[in-house]
Amino acid sequence: MFRDKGPLWIYEEEDLVFNASPGVVRFSAKRHFFSFLIPLVVFLIGAMMFSLFFQNYVVYNYEKMMDEDGDEPCWPEWEDRIILTNGTYMCKSEWNTYREGYSNYMTSDNHYKFKEYGETYEHRWSEQDGYLFISYIPSDRDHYECYVYIRESNLPENLTGDEFWFYYWERPNFPDWCDEDPRTVDIEYISNSSIPFYGERIFKVHETQGELWSIEFEQFTEDDRIISGYYYIDEFEGGLVEALFPAVLGFGLMIGPIFFGRKKEIVIDINNSVFTKQFASTPHLAKSKILAKPFEMYLIHTTKTIHHAGDENSSSYTTEASGMELSIAGDDGNLIDVIFFRTQDARRDFKQTLEKIEFVTGKTFENSSNET
Repeated sequence: MFRDKGPLWIYEEEDLVFNASPGVVRFSAKRHFFSFLIPLVVFLIGAMMFSLFFQNYVVYNYEKMMDEDGDEPCWPEWEDRIILTNGTYMCKSEWNTYREGYSNYMTSDNHYKFKEYGETYEHRWSEQDGYLFISYIPSDRDHYECYVYIRESNLPENLTGDEFWFYYWERPNFPDWCDEDPRTVDIEYISNSSIPFYGERIFKVHETQGELWSIEFEQFTEDDRIISGYYYIDEFEGGLVEALFPAVLGFGLMIGPIFFGRKKEIVIDINNSVFTKQFASTPHLAKSKILAKPFEMYLIHTTKTIHHAGDENSSSYTTEASGMELSIAGDDGNLIDVIFFRTQDARRDFKQTLEKIEFVTGKTFENSSNET
């Protein structure tokens, strides 16, 4: 049902949309850009939340049930995986893979550089104790930043996960050059030289508080440099309430504009003696009242109280607004407030509108000095 208390407030005649047919008058307030924007934004936010829920839970679980191998978390969008012996799945997908062409690859003693996006990237590397140590060489720094990698050829076929815990259990000794100043090293590069660890993946890990959450790798092919990784997939294990909350909230935001953001209109149907407040489009969710017979309407000087909400620095307060109100008589003997004109002389400032109403209804306005 339509929920809207009080009359329609109109400040200027051009703010009122007036439509009439024999014995029927329709009013609505002219809508501006922001009256459409806010409901649209609310609807889109709700649609995004609901679509994410639908994709992540409904579609995913349906496809998983339909697939014979759907009992493992890397399915279906993660096409590659590492399975540790403790049963942990580390999953890789093409959407998290960086692939870019490079050029001008050159090497020197334990150095290499190449061009990518028009920029030159220079690195130093060495290998000891089964680990690779690689540092990008920044032009404006006085030290290297060494990272530890493992060659794919140094990894066993069946990984346990322990191979990647060198940060904790077998922290390797970094080579001495990691503490040197790169600006003191004189390098002569050779073009058209072979690429170190060409075609082989070199791995490094990321962890949080002792827990492995990704195994990333870099790989040079003949045409591209590839950066990708395997990520721990933590399947949702929450309860039903946690799973359905985004769906319920998203659906609520989607249907919210149906009640709060749509154009409202007032209909006076003299032929059937009915006054209706409703939405202009379907569903109308109309709220109606029976009118008195014969039809009566009034133009009344009145004062309205406006309630203002306070903020952290002030309390709530009220102000008063004076104007003239178009009212019609209900079947129960009470007046129904229809339009509140913010003016002291509605017959002058809203002359065309009032004349149209009188013409369609076949009635003239009766005056009253009552105030509300």
